[in-house]
Amino acid sequence: MSYPKKSPDPDDRMGKLNRMDKVRSRRRLHHLTDAYEGRDIWQEFCDEHQYEQGSYEGYEDDVDRVGNHWKDHMTDRERHHAFALPDDVEAWSAELLGAKSMRGAHDYWLRVREFYDWLQWHTEYPHLYHPVLMAAAVGDAAGELWDWRTKQTRNSRREYRRENDE
Repeated sequence: MSYPKKSPDPDDRMGKLNRMDKVRSRRRLHHLTDAYEGRDIWQEFCDEHQYEQGSYEGYEDDVDRVGNHWKDHMTDRERHHAFALPDDVEAWSAELLGAKSMRGAHDYWLRVREFYDWLQWHTEYPHLYHPVLMAAAVGDAAGELWDWRTKQTRNSRREYRRENDE
């Protein structure tokens, strides 16, 4: 079975709103601060989607560790964790790369990317743009994590084809 390939370019996955300067001021998420006050959107994501993805004991603890790290980062930047800007993601990505192995940094980064994927696919959250993909398209650290991810995906596909073509 052949699966359609996703583009390795993050710009191809975003549509028209691929840079913050293309997002009109009235469409930016910071306007919703009052509506999200006191809400843990990360926990909503985990309860509705992420926890059920787990395949090993301790999975929920791993997800919660990432969420707490992300939320602390966003608190330090004085922004709700669901309202990141590409600069927030880039700074966090650089921090991860400085403190963790590439795989460890990627695993954290991927969960936050999945969080924003989920927000975009749920109409009760008005997320029209994806700050993680925006950061990957223009940022150094986030771009490095993106590139590492796409390389791993290509290698996995090659390995799968080798195993199944025999």
